[in-house]
Amino acid sequence: MQFIQLKDIHYCYPDQYKSILSGIDLVIAEQEKIALIGKNGCGKTTLIRIILGELSPSRGQISYPVIQPIVSYLPQDTRISSNLSVEDFLLGVSEQNYQIIAQIRSLEAQTTLSEAQGVQLASLWHEYHSLNLANWEEEVQTMIMDMDLSSLRDRVCDSLSGGEYTRLQLSSLLLEKPDILILDEPTNHLDLVQIKWLEEWLNSYQGAVLYVSHDKSFIDNTASKIAELTNGKLEIRMGNYTSYTRDKHQLKMHQLVQYKQRKQQIQSLREAAQKRRAWASSFQPETRSEGRGAVYESVYNAARTQMQQARNIEKRIIMLNERFPVERPSFEKDYKLRFGPVEQSHGELINISGLSFSYGKSLILSDFYLNLGASERIWLSGANGSGKTTLLRLVAGELTPNEGHISFANRLRIGYYRQDFSGLNPQQMVRSCLLESGKEEGYIRTLMGCVGLKDALINEQVSQLSWGEKAKLQLLNLLLGDYNVLLLDEPTNHLDLKSREMLGKALSNYKGAMIFVSHDRAFIDKVATREVELSCGSLDLGEQRRE
Repeated sequence: MQFIQLKDIHYCYPDQYKSILSGIDLVIAEQEKIALIGKNGCGKTTLIRIILGELSPSRGQISYPVIQPIVSYLPQDTRISSNLSVEDFLLGVSEQNYQIIAQIRSLEAQTTLSEAQGVQLASLWHEYHSLNLANWEEEVQTMIMDMDLSSLRDRVCDSLSGGEYTRLQLSSLLLEKPDILILDEPTNHLDLVQIKWLEEWLNSYQGAVLYVSHDKSFIDNTASKIAELTNGKLEIRMGNYTSYTRDKHQLKMHQLVQYKQRKQQIQSLREAAQKRRAWASSFQPETRSEGRGAVYESVYNAARTQMQQARNIEKRIIMLNERFPVERPSFEKDYKLRFGPVEQSHGELINISGLSFSYGKSLILSDFYLNLGASERIWLSGANGSGKTTLLRLVAGELTPNEGHISFANRLRIGYYRQDFSGLNPQQMVRSCLLESGKEEGYIRTLMGCVGLKDALINEQVSQLSWGEKAKLQLLNLLLGDYNVLLLDEPTNHLDLKSREMLGKALSNYKGAMIFVSHDRAFIDKVATREVELSCGSLDLGEQRRE
């Protein structure tokens, strides 16, 4: 049974003349896992907002089989500030139920009650039983167990890591008993263990799921259908990302062969029509002077026949172009992203010895040792909270170690990509941000095109950029900086699939050294030469990875 059907959906923003969505058709059916993919800014969020009812389409309709389904939405990078515990936050999914439970707890916690308070408590218990709130509490406890939140039950929501908070939000959505789950970049801020857990959970979930993701491995392991949004159109195919890209390439190559054959056919028909017209035109003037004898009539009739054949051929060309058109398939321009030449060093570039660091009483790193060699690309792995970002901030000089020492080779230029974009000034204009590199504006605009930033964004304020645009702006700052050591904290977050692949190729050819944090398995396999695993302040140097 289908839950939602979108038919011929068009949408144009009031301040734009061109539609961002044009003729979208999509069916979301029970148990389907649909991966919505496409470049940053192609309209994925707009389409989601239309499905959620936050926007009304300019044209087209959304229909439902019987009644409108319950749709729950997990937005990208949205945290709700809350001092509630995890358990209370989930109980609060039903505000009415939580208010009754919270009032009962408050009154029962008091040592003595007045007569009025006793009456109020009795009334609350009556309401508790009449609404069967015992079942609601049981549902919440079951959800805590199923979503592996038992150890976090009493933790304050504000203290959770990104991955823990994603699980909490997902749990709150499931308590709403939705027919359809819509998830926007659900793997952002999840470590590899949590991503694998989410994959297993999605594969066992019986409801319908529409999710936006740019993680190739995650899509391959979970999607039953791919919906790619390109130039306002939605291309849909069953299967995962690998099968989709393979089939898409084969289809385009087949279309290209058909297009070339049709082009050759049209050219042959045009030449045939031109040849007949030329023959008819050349013979009629020569024979008319011979009078109206038999020779003239036979040649004239032949010329007229040739002219009619030319017209028929031309009509066939029009019919082929109008009724059976074959368009040339479009192939995306393969931009090559390259880091400029860097001043290469030899031997050891960074040495960390006996490093210890703590936030208050929380020990993050203890007696830590690490060295970065020339051209090495070290992948920092480990669970969320193990200290990966802290280590990068220590190397970048943003934090001071409690003990130990970090030494650097001479003439190192270190570039730091922050996953929270804190290095970008939200009040600054994009142009002034990029011109700080000292490069010419023409060169900067060329690089903007290479990373997929629209030229018009150069006049925008940084705060007005989307998450994906901020990620590309920060990446552009690295390209302009001539750095020979890079510190990258989740550089693929918010980037579309094409940009991730392009960045992976560029970094695999980068001649400098780097230390990076990532949970994108395809990106890690392409870039890393060595793994260092952090675990509760300790480390495992891991295996040497292949180049």
